Amino acid sequence: MSTKSITVHPRFALAATVMVREASGAAVLAQLRNISLSGCYLETPRQIPDHARVRVALHIGEIHADVWGIVRRRDAGGLGIQFTNGTTVEDWKRLESFIRKLQGPEQGPATLPGC
Repeated sequence: MSTKSITVHPRFALAATVMVREASGAAVLAQLRNISLSGCYLETPRQIPDHARVRVALHIGEIHADVWGIVRRRDAGGLGIQFTNGTTVEDWKRLESFIRKLQGPEQGPATLPGC
């Protein structure tokens, strides 16, 4: 069995502040460092347990979407979150639209105003 990481969706470097809410209701601000349709990496001193379900509120530039995810990785700097679904279908569609804008017309990263 290979231990090689498989990237399902391209990741885009992006610096922004997001809100992470734990199942307990506790909320913390975190620094988004990269994002893809499958998940994101958040810098935060908060140690949320592996496999914990979290809600990530993305308010970046023109995107406003709440998505659910699972903590898949923890390290000294933060958390790797795998997205599972949007809070609503519309939230997931907004995330998809945002990722398409990041990909740009030629699949390259795009610069978005306000990011």
